[in-house]
Amino acid sequence: MSDFLSLIKESNYNLLEIYKQAPNETLITVAVLLALIALAYFFINHSIKKSTVLKEISKIDDIKTFDELNSKLVLFINEVPKRGEVVAKALDENKDKILFKSLKLLSTFSIKDKIKKYQIISKRFKQLSNSSLKYNNDKLTTYFKNKSLQLLSNELTNEINEYSSTTHFCQDEVANVNAIVQYANKQNSPWQILDVLFKNLNRFSFSYNIELFKFIEKLNKKESNQVYDYCKEKIDSIFTSGEDEVSVNILEYIYEKEEKEKVYEYIKTLTNASYLQYLYKVLFDKKDDLHLDLAFIANPTQIENEYKEYIDNSLTTNWRDKEHIEFVSKSPGVLDVLGHTEFRSLIERVDRIKTDIENNKKIEEALTIAKRAESIAIEAKSFNQSGSKKKKEKPVVQPRVD
Repeated sequence: MSDFLSLIKESNYNLLEIYKQAPNETLITVAVLLALIALAYFFINHSIKKSTVLKEISKIDDIKTFDELNSKLVLFINEVPKRGEVVAKALDENKDKILFKSLKLLSTFSIKDKIKKYQIISKRFKQLSNSSLKYNNDKLTTYFKNKSLQLLSNELTNEINEYSSTTHFCQDEVANVNAIVQYANKQNSPWQILDVLFKNLNRFSFSYNIELFKFIEKLNKKESNQVYDYCKEKIDSIFTSGEDEVSVNILEYIYEKEEKEKVYEYIKTLTNASYLQYLYKVLFDKKDDLHLDLAFIANPTQIENEYKEYIDNSLTTNWRDKEHIEFVSKSPGVLDVLGHTEFRSLIERVDRIKTDIENNKKIEEALTIAKRAESIAIEAKSFNQSGSKKKKEKPVVQPRVD
């Protein structure tokens, strides 16, 4: 080695000359120098990153957003296994702060977003537990492992239960309810989560709560699953049972949505006499809708009514309208209201109108033919008169010019 150093001095640090005289020693020296440089870079880089991680751990309280928190946790997950026990110790000392900050930020979201973000943080905590295993710090690894599970089984479950037991079901809550249903169906016991939701749902009136009705309209089988099935069955039942009351607000809402047939069918089949009487007072002959009024008349349930007067007025007003009279006469319940005698008179009126229409048609056809014949006769007379004039005209004699 001393000879190599002497050679360096003698060559005046000329690397090319040194290499020519001692190539092996030169290569070894260069390799050692490169290794030292790489080692120095590694330690410097390690020190910088270690310092960065320690700094970020100490600044947990300064985190403002969920995305910032998530990025910091990813940093810890990636760097803790590489930066030594000092970093692991710092993480252990600040683990409660990390949990507190996570819960605080999670509390600001809607239940839909909470479900998504709780699962993200739970996953990060599990990764933190795994990334710190090499340090044999059972307190640290167990803490994040347990909290990873508790975030979902305790914290998120409590959040869902709180929402499920207090929410007022309206259109704006459909996305939140769908998120709960989808999350529940991924668990081993979905109904442990859904029971609370259904218990609250049944506190509301499916017959009278229009906000609930609009909420149900927005549900779909794929995303709402059990809630959709249950609500659809309930709504179908109240519209077809014959006994259940459906509020005027809901009926008006459906009617204005051009789902009038559903309203007509409900009124036709309603057997609850007291409620039919109420609907009669607020809807019958109020909307200039013959079909709606005839739906009441078609219902055989006995209530106080003025159906006969209504039919008489309708027929009197439209006494020349064959289609109107024929439609009314064939509508269910009209025969029962009018009785056989008046109904027979109604049929006879329809027949007379038909006869009048046919007679009027024949008269119009005859008048048309007569007018056409008259027109032809006038044209013929005009032609004959023109011919006669030509025969009577004398030839004009031109004067002779000498």
